Amino acid sequence: MKNDNLIVDEHQKRRYEIHKRSFENPKCEYEPFIRTMDFTRSAGNRSKTPHLENKDRLVHTLSANELWAYLNIIHSQNVVDVYEQWALPVEYTIEICSELEINHPRAKRSSKLGYESFDFLVKLDPSSDHKDLKFGTWQAVAVKSTKALLTDRVQEKLKIQEAFAMLNDIEFIVLDSDQLRTVYSETLEGLYVHRRLQPFTESVYPEWLSTIRGELLFHSNMRMGELLKNVAFSVGIQPELSLHFFKHALWVRDLTMNWNERLRLERTALKLEVKSL
Repeated sequence: MKNDNLIVDEHQKRRYEIHKRSFENPKCEYEPFIRTMDFTRSAGNRSKTPHLENKDRLVHTLSANELWAYLNIIHSQNVVDVYEQWALPVEYTIEICSELEINHPRAKRSSKLGYESFDFLVKLDPSSDHKDLKFGTWQAVAVKSTKALLTDRVQEKLKIQEAFAMLNDIEFIVLDSDQLRTVYSETLEGLYVHRRLQPFTESVYPEWLSTIRGELLFHSNMRMGELLKNVAFSVGIQPELSLHFFKHALWVRDLTMNWNERLRLERTALKLEVKSL
């Protein structure tokens, strides 16, 4: 690659510097390199989803596949945090592209050098507070439609990502739409809003959980909706709160179910395979 072609797009460079500081500085709120309002060519539905733990942070996903990937990732018990749209340093990608004889990604607005990014960078190691790739265990995730994976340019960009991951001892995986467009993903999307309990309901939840465990033992042939109403009556709460507790219990794994079954309350607990853990 000739030196006169190594000029980085100024707009992307400014965004990258903000993005990099937000990742490295624990006092800063993380800002993804690509936000939903920045990227207009996404093939899917863009969305801003509340972060799992940080109520002040929104997670920017650029397609339904990315949203489902995020939910699948955070529902894994060994995840510490997830950083979406994480940009690779251009000094790395220039060398990688030169070595692989691949055209470097370029900014559409200027045709100057642009930045390649992981869809998700996942921190897996709870033993380290460092937001530094040299510390802890990391995983990089690329999310693509199954159709897009058949194109040469997408494969080239995945090779860039994989090479960077390998150089930094990061596990690299690719998730495609066939893997993500599942009943499990759709169920997680419905459960996510119930991931937290409100302070005024937390004290009731243990009694509700104990009661539903008993109901599941003796009335598993009952429709799930009716069973939840019975539990609500026994505990002295509204049926709506009992349903909220049920979905929260599934999210936090106090209860489990057959994740290949759609969560329909007219089905029996036995059919849904709802069980206590």
